[in-house]
Amino acid sequence: MMIQFDKGLMIGLSALVCVSCVTPPISQPQPTTQPTITPDEKPQTRPLPTVPTTPSTTTPDQAPTAPVPEPASPSPVQPSVRPPISPPEPISPPSTPESKPKPKPSPALRVPASVVSLRKTTAVPGGVAWVPLGIQSAIPPKIKYKQRRVLVLHHKQQWIALVGIPLSAKTGRHSVVNQETGKRYTFKVKAKKYKAQYIKLKNKRLVNPTSKDLKRIRRERKLMKAAFASRWRISSTQPLPLTQPVRGRLSSPFGLRRYFNGQARNPHTGLDIAVPQGTPIAAAASGKVVKTGHYFYTGKTVMIDHGQKVVTLYGHLNTIAVSVGQEVKRGQKIGTVGKTGRATGPHLHWSVSLNQTLIDPKLVMQ
Repeated sequence: MMIQFDKGLMIGLSALVCVSCVTPPISQPQPTTQPTITPDEKPQTRPLPTVPTTPSTTTPDQAPTAPVPEPASPSPVQPSVRPPISPPEPISPPSTPESKPKPKPSPALRVPASVVSLRKTTAVPGGVAWVPLGIQSAIPPKIKYKQRRVLVLHHKQQWIALVGIPLSAKTGRHSVVNQETGKRYTFKVKAKKYKAQYIKLKNKRLVNPTSKDLKRIRRERKLMKAAFASRWRISSTQPLPLTQPVRGRLSSPFGLRRYFNGQARNPHTGLDIAVPQGTPIAAAASGKVVKTGHYFYTGKTVMIDHGQKVVTLYGHLNTIAVSVGQEVKRGQKIGTVGKTGRATGPHLHWSVSLNQTLIDPKLVMQ
């Protein structure tokens, strides 16, 4: 009996040993940290195999066991994957555009050599002020003096304003203004005393006009004023310098303080050139005829617009050879010398206007 018991006991122990090899032991979920390595174990150099999620099958002698919850395996930290760095593409030098020459102002807008002397001329009433603007654009700036646009010409990479100063101007500082930027440029006007001239006239009406004459004079002055204020335009030819219309003796200079039969009258606003009657008169520069007529003081008269508010007047003519709206060339005949109007003898009365201001013609003559 003792032997059999031992035999049965041995069989039972063997069965238990087999069951322990097949059924996995129930264990607590593993922590998310790395497993502990015992001294007898070697470190794992490869990732641990994934435990199958299906429960192990049991033998007929085994009681079914509940599925064991799978321990939460730590999710491996995925390293941030960077795209492979490709070698930089060669940087080509920036393409430099072809340097284009800066546009230059029209030759008609450049200061002629004979006019450069104005920069050394003192600004006086009846004179011209040379005002550097420091503007280097290809387009001429819009400059005004006393609300009137003035002549601008290009000289040594900048624009110059040539300002006509009225005989009535006061001495001291004056200024022009850039209509686009509002910037002001100042210049100084100094005093000038003009000589006096005393003239005797037999025709009393030319000294003391009648009321009817005065109405005519006022009407004619409006016509002349409108011609001097003709629309601004830039000519394709240089408005300056001006050519003397006839060659002869300068009988009466500009600015004279005139006395007719002892009575003070307005200063002389032109240049008188004494030549025989019938002498041809040439246009002082190319331009457009803006007015012709027979006026009380200047007699038969021609007015020419040369561009940029440069206007010339030719008075006391005997005959007129041009008409309003006609384009004329420098040196072209426009009429002949006479003694019409208030004149004591044959001569040409020649006036020059800059920015609607009568100035000394000799300042802008060739």
